[in-house]
Amino acid sequence: MKYYCGSWWTPRWVRRILSVKFNASCKVHDLDYHTTKFTREEADTRFLLHMVKQAKGSIFWEIIATLFYIFVRMLGKLSYGVNKAKKMLDLKEN
Repeated sequence: MKYYCGSWWTPRWVRRILSVKFNASCKVHDLDYHTTKFTREEADTRFLLHMVKQAKGSIFWEIIATLFYIFVRMLGKLSYGVNKAKKMLDLKEN
């Protein structure tokens, strides 16, 4: 199973725990970040809403989703649009 939750620098055990519940939400969020179809704020809000749906009424998982969202809001700017920037650099080099 591929763990979509967490950045490359996130410990694997944390990615694994988050991915057990929120892997689908994390995958969609990654796609939103890479395509930049949505602003970063829109992508993060969609992420939170998807995670809350996946929590299925569990207060514990809704709290985890909210904390995860806060971390993503604080640190997500390091990853947002990275693929788009890489593509632009590749085009300039060719």
